[in-house]
Amino acid sequence: MNLNEFDLNLLKTLRVLLQEKNTAKAAERLGVSQPAVSRSLAKIRESFDDPLFVRQARGLKLTDKAQTLAQQLPKILALLETTLQGEHFCPDQLTGKFRLAINGYLLDSHGYAICAAIMAKAPELALELHSYSPATDGQLLTGEVDAGISFYPIEVSKELRQVHIATSHIGGIYHHCHPLGELGSISVNELLNYPLAGLIVPEYNAQYMKMQNLFENNIQLNPKFRSQQLSTILQYLNEQPDTICIAPESAFVGLDQSAFKFVRFEHKQQPMTIEYSLNFNNNYFKSAKFLWLEREIKQVFKQLGNTQRAKP
Repeated sequence: MNLNEFDLNLLKTLRVLLQEKNTAKAAERLGVSQPAVSRSLAKIRESFDDPLFVRQARGLKLTDKAQTLAQQLPKILALLETTLQGEHFCPDQLTGKFRLAINGYLLDSHGYAICAAIMAKAPELALELHSYSPATDGQLLTGEVDAGISFYPIEVSKELRQVHIATSHIGGIYHHCHPLGELGSISVNELLNYPLAGLIVPEYNAQYMKMQNLFENNIQLNPKFRSQQLSTILQYLNEQPDTICIAPESAFVGLDQSAFKFVRFEHKQQPMTIEYSLNFNNNYFKSAKFLWLEREIKQVFKQLGNTQRAKP
């Protein structure tokens, strides 16, 4: 391929096509028509002298050339973006789409506040908010998701960077009629006296096991009710007011404190805490864009934490 004759603008389209393996879905992500994507694909195929995609019974299959491009192109484009930004970064000049995946315990409490903070500084940027899932780490590597916020540390690829952004107490959300009343903290062993509920968050399993290991004699924590949505658990607490939902204190932000309370857990008279991190592709490490994003997210956590502490 003669690079001098290749339209570099087609690389962005190619990256999305390699991810979606579908011209209609690629067009939706790129914000253009499907015929426009098909025309771009024809030019790309001609330039690379390779079909890149081969139809089969279950959709499109990547050729060997396309598989190589799928692995290398996100890295090349990320490096190019970081290089072009240099030290002079203006968030108000950001355009396109930014996809942020957030852990289920934070989605309701912090998701919109983080997006609002980003959009206030980058008004031309379109944001998508996703739930952090088992697929997110792979999507961060391919560029299908730009950044994620989850527990820290978790096992991820060495090609991903985890930057610590916040710490939260671990405790329980409960109905205001619960026998605990207005206690500020309890020993984690007191959990055994009440029925439990919790969110289904895959990347929380390691943290859950750490809590499980605090109990002697192989005692198991067995929640009676679990859900992927905090709102559903709150409905359950209304119906079963003697239940405690195990959660980080950050999940309590924004809840109606006349209806629900939060109690911190202690182990051997020491508070129990959990960490959060901003996760992204290593190719963006120390880029001006992601350093700015880190600052904005840390500020949101700080502001919401201060607001929470200020409430009576």
